[in-house]
Amino acid sequence: MQRDKRAMNLRVWSLLLIGVLLPTCMYAQQILVKGIVKDRTGETVIGASVLEKGTQNGTITGLDGDFSLEVSASGTLVISFVGYKSQEVPVKGQKQISVVLDEDNEMLDEVVVVGYGTMRKRDLTGAVSSLGDK
Repeated sequence: MQRDKRAMNLRVWSLLLIGVLLPTCMYAQQILVKGIVKDRTGETVIGASVLEKGTQNGTITGLDGDFSLEVSASGTLVISFVGYKSQEVPVKGQKQISVVLDEDNEMLDEVVVVGYGTMRKRDLTGAVSSLGDK
């Protein structure tokens, strides 16, 4: 009888210990990935989007084209920037990643920049001309 009670207590404590440590192990699957994004000429790409595929987890590259992001060790990074082809890079447990983006000439034809604002007519004096039939 006493032995059964001890065995039961051991099982209960084992399950409690596993329950406490399991979330820690699951968190350990996240790794900090650092990297740099460049173009074919070797110039760093400032403001490129770095996103973990299938999630909302992401960041943008800094002034040196560098990024730092905590992702799943088996995840995939999607790197994109206007004028360049998006690239998917599997993490595979790597902690340092270097990405080179290829130009996407077709995509440049699709970009339209629109600006909105207000200005008084007197501020435009000399800056606007009119063409008409005479």
